[in-house]
Amino acid sequence: MNRADMVRYQTLYRNELFDSVIPFWLNHSLDCENGGYYSCLDRNGTVFDTDKYAWMQGREIWMFSKLCSIYGKKQNWLDAAALGVDFMRTHGRSENGDYYFALDKEGNPLTAPYNIFTDCFMCVAFAEYFRASGDKQAGEEAVEIYRRIQERKDNPKGVWTKGIASTRNLNGMAFPMIQMMMARELRGLIPQETLLPIIHRNLDVFFSLHVDRNRKRVFERVLPDGGRLLSVMEGRLLNSGHALEILWFVMDLADSVLQDQKMVEDCADIMLWCVESGWDKEHGGLFYYQDYYGYPTDKIESDMKLWWVHNEAVLAMLLATKLTGSTLHEVWFRRLNDYSFDHFADRAFGEWFGYLDRQGKPAFGLKGGKWKGFYHLPRMLMTCEGWLRDMMEQTSINT
Repeated sequence: MNRADMVRYQTLYRNELFDSVIPFWLNHSLDCENGGYYSCLDRNGTVFDTDKYAWMQGREIWMFSKLCSIYGKKQNWLDAAALGVDFMRTHGRSENGDYYFALDKEGNPLTAPYNIFTDCFMCVAFAEYFRASGDKQAGEEAVEIYRRIQERKDNPKGVWTKGIASTRNLNGMAFPMIQMMMARELRGLIPQETLLPIIHRNLDVFFSLHVDRNRKRVFERVLPDGGRLLSVMEGRLLNSGHALEILWFVMDLADSVLQDQKMVEDCADIMLWCVESGWDKEHGGLFYYQDYYGYPTDKIESDMKLWWVHNEAVLAMLLATKLTGSTLHEVWFRRLNDYSFDHFADRAFGEWFGYLDRQGKPAFGLKGGKWKGFYHLPRMLMTCEGWLRDMMEQTSINT
């Protein structure tokens, strides 16, 4: 990528982050009366549901804290992070210390703590809030939550597990992915000698079980021995967004922690399988879900185009471009960037639409909901802006 394009993309991401996305959430999401955040926001920011989903609270705490860590402490960002921290400290945890999944606007629990991912996002939220604010209690809470997650990891849903493992035990890719995310975020808080075995264990799970080199696919759910259950929809499920998200986490860890360029190159190759098979050749954009054989999936939203899938794909292709210099990945980065800004960005009200139909039109106007919050999009904009700055600096050194 030439320097002029680096500057152009870096400016695009920074302006989108600071002029569109951050103001939208600051203006509409904060519940200054009860604490915490509203995540169910219509196109213009109107709150259409006042319930609070705990992993959205954790993600928003993390994001406002991370902005302070990356761009310098701004009081309104720090105050916004504290609003979520105080709310979740007061209301978020059940008696056994695990986090409820959902609360009402006052903080009364609505849904039991069945989902370990809530705890994972609260863990990194407190870790980043500690870095941004200096609140030592937050750092201690992050370490405590992380230890509890490792205790629960083999049976994360506990009594709320629906599947009968003795009949069919398919392992999902989501937990190895979240372990990689936490490993990136907890460096400096959790000792390296504790993190490294967890990193290596989950790398082995990902590469030996989910990555199928013969079929050139990354399978979402696999048998514990790495076998494929291709007679059922669940065993054939592909999700390019999940695959690309874990791949850029792994690539970043391979580069910054493991110093393993061979793994970087391997991740780059696998990324190409995901975008080439996941791209909608008729209408553009990445499908949400696919079936390996091309049959229908059990997900009625399979052919929709989702914001976070494209956010993670852009991150993956830019990091591969940065670390390998590959022109193939640069072409995909440009294609995904153009599709995303052309179809998801809302120039009238700010922020991005979350859900498009197959043709690329907004399916409905929400900017935030039970699953969409202040996370994937601003993380993409912030991280890409930083990588592009690094690339520009490296170009200056080399010229």
